[in-house]
Amino acid sequence: MRRWRTALISVAAIAALLVPVQTAAADEAKKPQARDLLSGKPYFKLGHSKIKPPARVSAAADHAITLRGINLDGQAVAPLASLIDLASGAEYPLTESGATLTGVVPAGDYSLTGIVLTGDPFAPTDLALYGNPTLTVSGDVDLTMDARTATEITSVSPSATATEFHSHAQIIQTIAGQEISATVSGRPGTTLRSWPSASTTRPYHFTYAEAKTEPTNTRAYKLAFSTTGRIPANLTFTATAGNLALVNTTFASQGIPSEGVGPHVSLIDFSGIGGETLGLTIPASAPSSQQVYYSANNVKWKGSYFYNLDTVQVPENQLAWRAYTAGGTHSETFNKAAFGPTVNVGHGEGTIFVRPLVTNTGQQGHENLSGNTTRGTTGTVTLYRNGALVGVSTNPLAGDFAVPPESATYQAVMSTQRTTGWSKYVTKIDARWTFTSAERPGDPFENQHSLLQPRITGAFDSSGRAAPGTTFPLTVAVERATGGSAVSSISLQASFNDGATWVNVPLTVSGTDRWTGNVTHPWSHNGFVALRFNASDGSGNSVQQTVTRAYGLRF
Repeated sequence: MRRWRTALISVAAIAALLVPVQTAAADEAKKPQARDLLSGKPYFKLGHSKIKPPARVSAAADHAITLRGINLDGQAVAPLASLIDLASGAEYPLTESGATLTGVVPAGDYSLTGIVLTGDPFAPTDLALYGNPTLTVSGDVDLTMDARTATEITSVSPSATATEFHSHAQIIQTIAGQEISATVSGRPGTTLRSWPSASTTRPYHFTYAEAKTEPTNTRAYKLAFSTTGRIPANLTFTATAGNLALVNTTFASQGIPSEGVGPHVSLIDFSGIGGETLGLTIPASAPSSQQVYYSANNVKWKGSYFYNLDTVQVPENQLAWRAYTAGGTHSETFNKAAFGPTVNVGHGEGTIFVRPLVTNTGQQGHENLSGNTTRGTTGTVTLYRNGALVGVSTNPLAGDFAVPPESATYQAVMSTQRTTGWSKYVTKIDARWTFTSAERPGDPFENQHSLLQPRITGAFDSSGRAAPGTTFPLTVAVERATGGSAVSSISLQASFNDGATWVNVPLTVSGTDRWTGNVTHPWSHNGFVALRFNASDGSGNSVQQTVTRAYGLRF
């Protein structure tokens, strides 16, 4: 039983949290340390085959391979390299000696991939990526990768004043059914280079991605380019206004401005190409807004935003990949009110795992982890089975409960109080989710149940507030299991004095599991609105939750 996991986090959240900060995995002796999202060391990774070469009875027909490197300063250095047999997928070992790599291989066709570093290997100033899709070995080979003959990889955006903030170059290829990629990443002060290669008809791709920012930090570009079958001769990639999409992006706060800037990370999916998932990073403060232009041809994006305040990092992740239309205009907001809990539930190995997300946002398709620290947070998570108490967890963010495998009706009850330095909202939660569950196969730590989850939002400002003395429209949605029963009853109430008194909020159907609520904000208030929500479906699932200070009111 893997009791060490403390939270059920979606695959998207894990990717967004881990991919941009992973440690380079080239040769262990040259592996840089984990890097900060905004200002850390460059990243490089050389992919390897999992197939070992066969034992050789006789090496009489083998040929010597000698690989040399020269860095941008003209110094002889041993490159990082992999040599893989295209027929078998076997990777042949290369031994470093001084400034050379040497190996012995039989005659045949190979893929050769290499990286030449300039400067401190833990903080290089230049990374040159070499790729030869088909190196034919019919005799001894002596090859030099001279970074001085490589071409710097750059991009051109529609803005003459935008400059590079973050970049990646990657070779992705398939050999004997294995996808193998090699990656180099740069920052200002670290250049990326490559050499054009011959063409091949097998799966072989070269990708380049670059984030650019304007000096005022109000406009940014996230550009992605791909070439199939070779490393292209022209390594300056041009993005025109016609092949970009504009996403007007708001980085909202939870009522307290961020301390400095944090990273806005966009993961990249080159459709049909694969490779290592990489993210482009730009800086942003909260609250603020940016015009972010994205490449829109054969590429998808998935974003996260992290901002720092009171020594806590506040992250929010988009859960699904997004494909933008070239020339189109879109909008995106992070940390969008109203705030309140959702819960992930897994059931397996004789245990139900309950993992609340304390301050999720009003947006469907987003997952906010800002409440997932116990500092300043107290409370309990309680589980009932068929009306009988199973157990109580004094950790307000997690409950692990031993239960029989048979199907039963469960109630997960959350009671939480919060006083934090990074949010003015969600100071108290009383919530109850009712659902039916039986033990399921697979990883019990994955979110296996889509319980009824309210998502309530509206035209809030970038500090999570609405205007007083007006009737304010709320968009109310209920998330539920795919294929589950539709919501059959629903109600919403609001309070302007932290729950001392309540008023009903009329709801009008505006689509499947969607409603519009009109709440009249009084002139006299304490600066916040509490929300009390109830919903149930035709299958016996229900949710009741009261959130104190779900959003704010301006004075």
